[in-house]
Amino acid sequence: MLNKYTCAILVFIGAFFYTNASYAEPVFAIKASIYKLKNQVTVDSKIEETLKSLSPIHQPQLLTLLDKSALIEIGDEKKLTALEVKPNKDGSYFNASMKLKEQVDGKWQSISSFMPQIPNGQTVYLSRTFTDKVWLIKITGKRYESLELGQQALSNNSW
Repeated sequence: MLNKYTCAILVFIGAFFYTNASYAEPVFAIKASIYKLKNQVTVDSKIEETLKSLSPIHQPQLLTLLDKSALIEIGDEKKLTALEVKPNKDGSYFNASMKLKEQVDGKWQSISSFMPQIPNGQTVYLSRTFTDKVWLIKITGKRYESLELGQQALSNNSW
């Protein structure tokens, strides 16, 4: 049986770890919508209007620590889409790259796109025409003060 001093020390240690967890490292939340379009979208102002009538083929959501990369690869043995995002040290901007690979006539073809220094909270579009289709990724990245806040924002779709 523990005496009251031992219990008090254990409660203090538990409270320290609980308090310390509330001051967790900031994270960067990434939301992306990936589309495969039949027709090429050529006027930037019409992209959002066009996407309203379409459903994305994937909608990945990622969390990463600041200054660390997050990578998601979606596909199979014939097609692969990869999205990599890396925020800077303070989360004021992020870099994003998209890579597409598709097997055509038994040979792999690939193409990639890169966009540097996207401001925190801004939505951008990465697109490439590849094997007669337009692949478009709508991506937004936003800094949150903790893992819990980042997860909450993603699950509530609050941005």
